[in-house]
Order: sequence, then C-alpha cells, then structure tokens
Amino acid sequence: MRRIDILAMALLVTLLSGCRLNRPDDVLSSKRMEQFLYDYHLAQAVSQELPRTEKYSTPAYIEWAYQKNGISPDEFNRSLVWYTRNPKELAKIYKRLQNRVDDEYKASSKSLSQIEKKSFAILSGDSVNLWYLSPGAILNTSAYMNKLTYKISGDTTFHKGDTICLNMSGTFVSADTCRSQYSYISLSAYYPDSVSTADTILCDGGYVSLSLVLDSKSDIKSISGSVNYLDPVDNRDGILLLSGMELMRYHEKALPDTVLIISE
Repeated sequence: MRRIDILAMALLVTLLSGCRLNRPDDVLSSKRMEQFLYDYHLAQAVSQELPRTEKYSTPAYIEWAYQKNGISPDEFNRSLVWYTRNPKELAKIYKRLQNRVDDEYKASSKSLSQIEKKSFAILSGDSVNLWYLSPGAILNTSAYMNKLTYKISGDTTFHKGDTICLNMSGTFVSADTCRSQYSYISLSAYYPDSVSTADTILCDGGYVSLSLVLDSKSDIKSISGSVNYLDPVDNRDGILLLSGMELMRYHEKALPDTVLIISE
C-alpha cells in the first residue's frame, strides 16, 4: 500500500474516533440509564397513589429503584448531569423510554378492554376517547421539548351539555431533588364568540383531571390545550413523564358519577 494511502486511512480513523462521544467511566451507560429511569418513574408513580397515611414509605419505593439497578443517588445525579449536557444522547433515551411506556400502556389497556367494553355498553356508546396523540410523552426543560399541545376541531358529535375530561398522570425526575417541579396543564373549549378554560398547576407530580361542560348556545369550534413544563432556565436538568393521557367526551346521559366538573 502506498504511503499516501496509509496516511489517508490514519487520518480517517483519527477523524472518526474524534467524533465518538467520550462518556466518562463514572457515568451510567444509556441502557442502564434508561432502565433506571423506567424503574424510578414506576416507583414514583406507585408512591404517589399511596394513601396519605402511608406517604411516609415513599423513600422506600425510591430506594427500591436504586437497589434494583445497583446504583447510588450520586451515580444517578452525576449521570443525569452528563446526559443533560449531551441532549442528543438524552433524546435517544427519551425516545426508547417513551416507546416502552407506550407499549406498557397498550398492554395494560388490552387487559382492561373487557371491563371497559362492559362499562361503555351501559353508556350506549355516548363516551368516546378523543385523544389522538400517544398516551405517553416525555418532556424536559429545554425550550424545544418543554411543551405538548393538542387540538380537535368541533363537529356535529358535540352537543350542549357534553362533558370534556382531560386525564393524565405526571412524574418529575430531576437531579435537584430540593427544588419543586411544576407543569401548567390546560383544557379549553372555543366558540365563535367566547372561550371556556379549565387549568391547573401540577406540582411535583400526581394525577390530573380537568373537565368542561359544553354549555354555549353556539356551535363549538374546537377543543384544545397544552402541557407546559415550567422552568425559567433552559438547563435540561429535569424530566416530566406523562402517562395515561386521554380526552374523554361524555354525552349528558353518559356522565360517570366520578367525573369532577371544573368550569370557568
């Protein structure tokens, strides 16, 4: 092989190796980071459903996630800092985690399908889930990944007296455990001459249910809203995992007793 060819190949190898991301040895691999985030979210979600008298056991659920994955809080925080400084690598983890959440949600939905069919049969088809996006989503504090929006145009299936319910669960994960995390969630009904809105601030995670009653004499133009991860600094040090998202429309006769009505 000619000397010039050898030099060219050496230069190419050098350039390619220089493009590789140099992850420190004390930072979790992407697979371990993904698995821990999944278990951590699961532990938080379960602990949030505990009765108030049992909230004291929340740290035990979080500790389970650390023990299962064989890592310490310092290792996780150090790794989270590195990944947030390398958003492309973090985005890959987000994508895989979101796909996993979607798959888990679909699997759980199938197991509940028979119960749902029996329940909806009683309602004579007057209850419909209008949510058209994925039931799970992951947001972070960066300016281009901190917001989720939805919009559904009005049609003849909407009637006066219908109730629109937005439901979801939110779990926050952040390297800074001492700082509270917030998200603004809204649901709006737009009419030709007015708008009705229900909204809330989700603080440190939990279950959210917003509802509106369509009571205008005018035809509805659209149903829309958003989920905004509130953080004044674009430092990518937080994650908001959304799951179980649904937008239910109940005709007046089909309204469940458990629906909380929040009107303007």
